[in-house]
Amino acid sequence: MKFSSIIASTILAFASSSTAIPSPIPQITIRIFNDMTGANAEATIPADGIPRSIPDLFRGTSIDSKDGIIGTSAQLTKFSDTTKCSLTNLNAQNWVIELDGRAKNFVDLDGDVSKAVPIWLGGFTFQCPQA
Repeated sequence: MKFSSIIASTILAFASSSTAIPSPIPQITIRIFNDMTGANAEATIPADGIPRSIPDLFRGTSIDSKDGIIGTSAQLTKFSDTTKCSLTNLNAQNWVIELDGRAKNFVDLDGDVSKAVPIWLGGFTFQCPQA
């Protein structure tokens, strides 16, 4: 009887300590397309809420041109249902493009889905808070 109480106590101790172990931060991948040239590239960031510069993420990729990072649309390609992210233009007040893992994992960067308009992404950041 005493032996089974010790085992039960040990199991409870391990179970309660395992819930205290932090889960790894999810990784989110975004792909940016330039539908005018056919170029596209992707970058992966941790879902830690820290804004990351689009030029830093995509420097040297196929969407990096002599004019800077240019894109027409973006898509989350690695994410979960609870993912919520944003592309924010720091040069234009209130220009925030929301993405999420359920209803909006593909966006047109200029907001007009009827035509591909190249957008300079030099002032944009990408971030995803942990869900």
